[in-house]
Amino acid sequence: MRSPVSVIPIRLKPISMHVNADRRLAFQVLTAFGAAAGEEGAASRVVSREGDRLLVEFHTPGRGLLGRERVFRTLERVSLREPDLIEFDGVEGPLALLHERIILEADDGCTLVRHESTFGLRGWLLGWAVGALVIRFVLARLLRDHGDELRQAIEDRASRSRVFPRGSCARRAERRLR
Repeated sequence: MRSPVSVIPIRLKPISMHVNADRRLAFQVLTAFGAAAGEEGAASRVVSREGDRLLVEFHTPGRGLLGRERVFRTLERVSLREPDLIEFDGVEGPLALLHERIILEADDGCTLVRHESTFGLRGWLLGWAVGALVIRFVLARLLRDHGDELRQAIEDRASRSRVFPRGSCARRAERRLR
């Protein structure tokens, strides 16, 4: 993880979602790097692998500062702890600091997914101000949109799974991101 001295970390509010699928299946879908993506422009490619540590290149579509559509490219070190934790540390990309954690908790036959994110921009105080006042909202929107797509992909996969049949969650109504 890059951690330049001139970067002040900014932590986003964690995002949680309830997914109607087994935690092990959710982990498999979330770590299917290099698989075909449903969203146009979204892609990932495993550059290298050493056990449960990977170097992955991501291309993520989203809206930039002025609402313009663009594709963000990042290179990230990914650490896997099956079936409950995925950690991402930025190596290259538009942000000087990027650390994300996806925590998966079993919940009555389904999965509670919690996404935590910390980022930072170069430029010390000015970078922090731009990050806190502008970039924070761009990233939060990107994570919400991407989270909805991931939830749908996991639940679609669960509906076809013979290995991990779809659970009967008690909290089906709480499926939107919080």
